[in-house]
Amino acid sequence: MSDTAVADPTASTIQLPAVQAPAAPSTPPPSGAAVIQNEQGKANSLLNTIADKLERLVTLTVVTAIADIDVVQDDPNQIGFTCRPKAGTTIEAFQTQVNLVTGDIENLISRDFATNTAYHSLTEFHLAQVTKSSDIVSTNLKAIRDLAVQISGRPS
Repeated sequence: MSDTAVADPTASTIQLPAVQAPAAPSTPPPSGAAVIQNEQGKANSLLNTIADKLERLVTLTVVTAIADIDVVQDDPNQIGFTCRPKAGTTIEAFQTQVNLVTGDIENLISRDFATNTAYHSLTEFHLAQVTKSSDIVSTNLKAIRDLAVQISGRPS
């Protein structure tokens, strides 16, 4: 007898998957301070957005303008349009801005609007619109306040 081993050609071989070392993270996880700073940045961004929106809410703007205009349909499948001054046209305007918190009122009036007697009735119309708008805003703010009181359950 011989001491030589003969391989069996019918035997199957099993291949095991290669074992890989876990990949090292490409960037280290953020420190606790970095996470807090990121969250503070998000909070500040949110507060800035809210402040910007509130600033817009406290300013009432009423504009009465005279100009040649183009009327543009916003979406052919919907009812609605936008008026825009025609390019190169002169615009005569009266603008009033009222800060609803401080009560500051700013009027901007184009020279022709202020001096042309033909625009006198439009000036009266504009001022009536300012009064009407201010009343509407006051009523809406009171309604919001009342709703907030009702939701909070606190007595007014």
